[in-house]
Amino acid sequence: MAPKGSFENQFDDYSIEAAANILNESRDGISEKFHTKLQKFKTEKLQLLTMKMEKDIFYDGTVYTGSAGLALHYFMCSLKNDYSSDLLKTALEYLDTDNLKGRRISFLCGDAGPLALATVISFKLGSRRHDKTMPDYKLYAQRLMALISLLNESPDELLYGKSGYLYALLFVNKYINGKEIIPGNHIERVINSILKSGKQYAATMKSESPLLWNWHDKVYFGAAHGMAGILYMLLQARLFINIIEIRSFIKPAIDWLLSQRYPSGNFPSSMGSNSGDKLVQWCHGAPGFVPLCILAAQIFEDDKYLKIAIQCGDVIWQRGLCAKGYSLCHGVSGNAYAFIQLYQATKKPMYLYRASCFMEWCAVERSGTELHHPDRPASLFEGLGGRLYLAEDITRIMDAKFPAFTV
Repeated sequence: MAPKGSFENQFDDYSIEAAANILNESRDGISEKFHTKLQKFKTEKLQLLTMKMEKDIFYDGTVYTGSAGLALHYFMCSLKNDYSSDLLKTALEYLDTDNLKGRRISFLCGDAGPLALATVISFKLGSRRHDKTMPDYKLYAQRLMALISLLNESPDELLYGKSGYLYALLFVNKYINGKEIIPGNHIERVINSILKSGKQYAATMKSESPLLWNWHDKVYFGAAHGMAGILYMLLQARLFINIIEIRSFIKPAIDWLLSQRYPSGNFPSSMGSNSGDKLVQWCHGAPGFVPLCILAAQIFEDDKYLKIAIQCGDVIWQRGLCAKGYSLCHGVSGNAYAFIQLYQATKKPMYLYRASCFMEWCAVERSGTELHHPDRPASLFEGLGGRLYLAEDITRIMDAKFPAFTV
């Protein structure tokens, strides 16, 4: 019997024999045969996306549902080609920074994503080719920093809020390394705002956790709108945070959050949720907790966090072939990233095998395995874009990063 909300996983569990066709002989990468299959998938689907689904790509200008998602795809492809000018220029074709609404602060669903991408691409092209066809990167960086005016009216979560803005700032400084484009005190203002509202809400709720955030009157736990996403972003920005804040607030909040697990090893979508142990997807459920636990294990040098990440991995293997479909946000592509992260942390071929099985599921599209057709079928987070991003990432496994989440 398949678990609720997912298809029964009929892939053989990992063994050297089971992995023979999908992994290479040293089991540290995918096999030539699987690589060829993915190349065919990428070529066909990218053609479909850019030729037949163009209208849907330009649904809006965001990374989550619109054209900036494809810009991010081309930008990340340029990385492994030494910032190929051709790929960077293709990325630019999908960025529209002239029609930004100025209402949302985040990387995924707001203005920060297109502006952060434009900043980095302008820098890479301008510094090498003296390209005069686009504004100087500093102008984009100024516009990105000006979004801080939205800070106090923004939520704290990743998709629409301050954590998504924090990601954009870290993204720019990472890819324009050697220069502090975004000053540290600007990043600290964002972090302090997130921490302040977390402390205030925890105090109001008389919570056992020293940090608690709400979104639409609920305390969400997962990666997209909840505590796992906010805490993961804060850990990634730890160089800008006082060690006392980390020890006295962030770590205890993580410990409290992880204590909310169901006996199954999965997580509720929100505090006091009575919808039951149903969702195993990046936005709500175990997959979004894997990167948080892995990073906590590395920072706090405590294997208890890695154990939880591994247990989450088992839940995802059993229940992660989502009936909703193949998306990054609430589908199988997003779940595959949990295995990629576990492989990167443990170097165990089992996780690379599991990620590849989930990738194969997404590429083959067996009839009846997508019960919920995506609202935005071309998009990065709901549609085909996410599968293409995963197919690209799985070929360079140690560099793979969940888009707009892992810096």
